[in-house]
Parts: sequence; C-alpha cells; structure tokens
Amino acid sequence: MHNIMRYIRQNRKKIIRIALIVLSLIGLLELLNYFAKSNTKQDNVKENSDIYNLTNGTIISEKSAVSGGSVSQDELNDVSNLIKQFIENCNKGNIEDAYNMLSDNCKNQLYPNIEKFKVNYYEGLFENNTRTYSIENWFKNTYVVKYTGDILATGKSSDDFTYQDYITIEEQNGENKLNISKYIGKESLNKKKKTNNIEMTALYREKYMDYEIYTIEITNNTNGEILLDSLKNTDTIYLKDNNNVKHVAYSNEIIKENLRVYKNETKVIEIKFDNPYILERKIEELCFSRVFLDFRSNNFAEAETIRFNLKF
Repeated sequence: MHNIMRYIRQNRKKIIRIALIVLSLIGLLELLNYFAKSNTKQDNVKENSDIYNLTNGTIISEKSAVSGGSVSQDELNDVSNLIKQFIENCNKGNIEDAYNMLSDNCKNQLYPNIEKFKVNYYEGLFENNTRTYSIENWFKNTYVVKYTGDILATGKSSDDFTYQDYITIEEQNGENKLNISKYIGKESLNKKKKTNNIEMTALYREKYMDYEIYTIEITNNTNGEILLDSLKNTDTIYLKDNNNVKHVAYSNEIIKENLRVYKNETKVIEIKFDNPYILERKIEELCFSRVFLDFRSNNFAEAETIRFNLKF
C-alpha cells in the first residue's frame, strides 16, 4: 500500500492527464451516440410518414368487390377525394366540417344534431386518434372503408385497431353527400292497398347494410279496433323477395301498442326487417299474416283474422 501511495504522489500529474483523456473519450462517445439516436429517430419518423402517405386513403381496386364491374377512374378520384376529405376532417378534429358533409337523410336517421354525431361517431373512432384507411368500391355508389390505427404514433403499418364502415355517396341538390355508419339511403315507395276497410301504404324504406326499416301508414275504416299482429310468433310479419325467401321483422323490437289501430284512426309505424342489402335481391311483398279484426281486450281466440299482403 505504501508503495502505491508513493507511486501516485510521484506521478500525480501524469495520472490526472490520463484521467482527463479517458473522460474526454467517454464524453465524445456519448455525444456521438446521441447524434446517432437522433438521426435514427428522424429516419423512423420519415419512414413512418412515407408509409402513412402511401397507404392512407389507398383505393384497393377499380372493380366492385361484389359485382366485379369496373368503376371509372374519374368517379374513383371524385369519390376517394370526398371520402378522404371527410375522414381527414375527423382526423384533424374538424367535427362541424365533417358533419356538414353528411346527407340530410343520414342526419335525420342517425345524427339529427352535431352533438349526436360527435358522441356516437367521432369520439368512438377519432378522438385522440388519427386513423389510416383504405377505400374499395362495394357496389354501385357504396364503398367499404377500412380504418386502422395511427402509423405515425405506433411506427407500424397497422395496430390492433380495425373498423370497417360502408359509406354511400348520395346526390343532394346537385351536390354529393355522404351516408355513413352502414346507412345506404332512403327509398320512396308509396305502395297502397285496401282490404276489409283497412288501407295500408308503404311510404318509404331506410336501407342499411344489415337490415331495412319500413315506414308504413295504416288507416282503420272498420267498425272496431284492429291489431296488426299479436307478436306471439316471430315469423308472422315478413318481407318476401323475388326468390320467395322470407325476411322476418325484428318482432322483439316492436311495441305491441304500436300495432293497435283504433276505429277511424290513421297511424304511422316503423318496422325493422332482417334484410341485408344484396344487389340482386328484390322485395316483392310486405305481409302481415295475422291481422286481428274487431279486436277487444286481448281476446285472440274470438277475434277474426285476415292476411294483409302489400305487393311492390
């Protein structure tokens, strides 16, 4: 130990000089490492940004995913720009601008005010998140839009988040508007029929990808109360298509009192049917197969029944 201390005292200046050189080398290595990490981070951001720009809003194909028919390039460009504008408004938090791009029918059916749109659509998909997306023609003027996660935040081409929506282009007063949340659009029907002093008019139907909602007006000109269905069975109110296939009503969502029509009363009701939107399918008939006449006090056994078929 004595020898070591004597060596240190005799070579103190030399030891300090070596220590300073070592510390300088360590500091230089740390500085070089810092710059290397900084450049890597910038390269990653640029790479992720390039991925985002290449994939975001990509049109997968010019052909319909269902029919196989081609869509013109001009139409694809117009549609993709419109959908991109809507989604980028959402990505940037421009909620009012996005809301104003919706059709009146879509607003009336799903989002009657901007607050409903914000809570039920924007917040679930876009709040605090930027979404990447692809666009593909499904059929006619309906496009499937697939949302994924935020590439810039995760550094991945996709993350665990995925959501698929169907967006339909609707012309309104000479301007293209959007139907979102799998809402296809509204179709006027105005089909009427009179039977046994009962008049029924199918006013219009609201089409979704998974179902349809029919708005029906019933006028009771009989001498007593009528009941359109007892709701005891699940297949007595239905649509019938061109292949003779029945599409039943969502009877569990029908309030029985809404099917009760009093003498000289006209009532408007809505009924939802299990009828996914298929291009070749044509609905030919709306059927109430057990309408109760002169109905009193829920006495089903004594009430006379008729079938009411409304053909389209």
